[in-house]
Amino acid sequence: MGVGAFVVMTTILIATPITMSYPPTPGQIAWVITGVIVLSLISWRIIKHGLSPLIRVAQDVEATTNLDAGRRIETAPGLPELDGIVLAHNALVERLRAQRRATVSALIEGQELERARLSRELHDDVGQTLTYALLLLQSAQDDPHSQQKIAMAQDAVRTSLQTVRQLAAHLRPSVLADIGLVSALTSLATAHAEATGMAVRREINPVPDLGWAAQLVVYRVAQEALTNCAKHSGASVVTLSLTHRENLVQLVVTDNGKGLGEAIPGTGMAGMRDRARSINANLNVADNPDGGTRIELRINLDTLPKE
Repeated sequence: MGVGAFVVMTTILIATPITMSYPPTPGQIAWVITGVIVLSLISWRIIKHGLSPLIRVAQDVEATTNLDAGRRIETAPGLPELDGIVLAHNALVERLRAQRRATVSALIEGQELERARLSRELHDDVGQTLTYALLLLQSAQDDPHSQQKIAMAQDAVRTSLQTVRQLAAHLRPSVLADIGLVSALTSLATAHAEATGMAVRREINPVPDLGWAAQLVVYRVAQEALTNCAKHSGASVVTLSLTHRENLVQLVVTDNGKGLGEAIPGTGMAGMRDRARSINANLNVADNPDGGTRIELRINLDTLPKE
């Protein structure tokens, strides 16, 4: 029954004269009780109809307090007075989301600049010093009394140089700029297999140009996922895949390890999520149905920030 019908019934009840005798007859008492019940139902119906938009808006406001949800509040039909509040709330949520994305992007950009600076210093300062020491040691090889010590020193310096080069490459993935995302991920998978002894299966397909920021996010997420796999999973096999379908680019890293269990996410996982948010991507980390862990990065090409 609609509100209009309730209003008509209420009007009839109010307009209909009621004559009561004293003492009242059972029929009169029944009529009064019926009238009270009907009026109560009418009042409840009207109040419920009037408050339902408010209740729905309140529920939507609570849902949108999670900035990751991506929801917006719809205007309330039949209650135009709330439209201004709803629109203002939606604008505030969008502004907060944009501010958070900008903050995360700035933090990541600053982090990458610092990585680049450290990489240059390692290469130009430490690397050059070790190279010079190696040359000096090589020039002293003619001394018959120092051959063994010089050989040991040379080995130590070579090891240090290799460590510095690996660290510099980790801090600033120049390979990404030099050979592109697909080749860089292939190189990363090969290096991971050589360093850890794990079997790394690659399913890396060409993708559209994502721009430097998004490519860096894909590379860093893959790098962190492989590192976590080596450190924590106990896996013997890891699969790295990159696919493109319509407007979606997807990076997936899976392993056959022990899975997440009740492990508490660390800073590496938080860093991956922050990187994903900076390009409006979604990161999902979960246990694999077949065992192990699955890390999935989904990038919608339509929502990538413009560089």
